[in-house]
Amino acid sequence: MRLAPVSTLFLLLVASGCTMSPFRTAPPASPGGGASQAPGSGPVITSVPEVAATGPAAEPVIATPAPAPLPRERPRTAPATLSPASKALVGQAQSQRKKGDLPGATVSLERALRIEPNNPLLWIEMGRLRMDQRNFPQAEAMGRKALSMSVGDNRTQSAAWQLIADALKARGRNPQAQEALEKARELSQF
Repeated sequence: MRLAPVSTLFLLLVASGCTMSPFRTAPPASPGGGASQAPGSGPVITSVPEVAATGPAAEPVIATPAPAPLPRERPRTAPATLSPASKALVGQAQSQRKKGDLPGATVSLERALRIEPNNPLLWIEMGRLRMDQRNFPQAEAMGRKALSMSVGDNRTQSAAWQLIADALKARGRNPQAQEALEKARELSQF
């Protein structure tokens, strides 16, 4: 059976239409047809639709957006503490530091970090050890790690900012060190 070229084209169009996804409608326009704005970005000006073509010109209506919600305060958490095993290892590391045995102190703190890898106090202690080793960039990184782990714990965050300030000052980045020191002082008041 031989089909005419027009009917063949028609059958191809119908067949391809079956495999296409249906059309999607556009999202509804905002009231008044104006562009939407982010909350708190100022007044939104919309137009009132004209009633009839012969009626008076529409006056712009100024709608004040709802006030932006106040930011929530971060929940306070209990101050970070060390487990008995970590506490013993930190004490050992501190005495090794005082004796000048920085490699031994590193080993002790690494053992404590294997016990409690998410304890910000251990990262602060390791950062102080890195300061003694004059590895200031790594000391700053450890202070920032401790800072991210101690959300809601003002005392620990203050100690982390102090470590960051000391590391920045040692690297000659005094304006950033001053900002970090101010954050440490602000958090120590709570």
